[in-house]
Amino acid sequence: MKLPSPEPNRVRLLLLVLIAAGAVAFLFAGGYRFLSFHNLVAHKDALIDWADARPLLAPGVWVATYLVLGLFGLPGSTVLNLSAGLLFDFWEGLLLVVVGSTLASAVAFLSFRYLLGDFVEEKMRRRFPHLLEGLEREGVYFVLTLRLLPVIPFSATNVILAISPVRFTPFLVFSLLGLLPRYLLYVYAGAHLGDVQNPDDLWSPPLVGALAVLAVLPWLVKGVVRQMKHWLKGS
Repeated sequence: MKLPSPEPNRVRLLLLVLIAAGAVAFLFAGGYRFLSFHNLVAHKDALIDWADARPLLAPGVWVATYLVLGLFGLPGSTVLNLSAGLLFDFWEGLLLVVVGSTLASAVAFLSFRYLLGDFVEEKMRRRFPHLLEGLEREGVYFVLTLRLLPVIPFSATNVILAISPVRFTPFLVFSLLGLLPRYLLYVYAGAHLGDVQNPDDLWSPPLVGALAVLAVLPWLVKGVVRQMKHWLKGS
């Protein structure tokens, strides 16, 4: 006898309760203090010794931590990215950041889209139909812009993109392209953590300006290509 499947609303409620409970547990357990830059610096020698003694376990624990942050929409990805350069060599750390963040983004996207996607789309279709059509049409540029801007946290961007009409595959591919400059910077800085006294030291005005230019560059290129097509048709 086939058991009836749970109602979609009940599954959504259970998932929402799980995410909320995880976030609350993280806050009450002081996870935000554990995943802090100053805590990373203070315990870096012990962390390095632990990772060196567990060459197979340490990468798995590191990726699992990234997945937890993604599922529960929690802060701390910057410190994790720095720790990848600290605990592993540059290329292994970069690979782990790419794998961990991609998996975390996928989990967060699918979870929050399942929870909120239909509700938000219905509201937007009624109130802002032109905005929704524009996001459906220009989704790739939307993803690149949000990912390239360093002022928007990783977890927050996952939620924003999950409730947008952007499709899953472009979300993953262009998220990685947009985040890769940051990943290179963080992993390199983590490998030289003794030279970095504060995470804000990473974000000099020229660097923030360069990322801001990269964020608007896809739109500029798109505008130029569209204008060139218009000129060619007119000639």
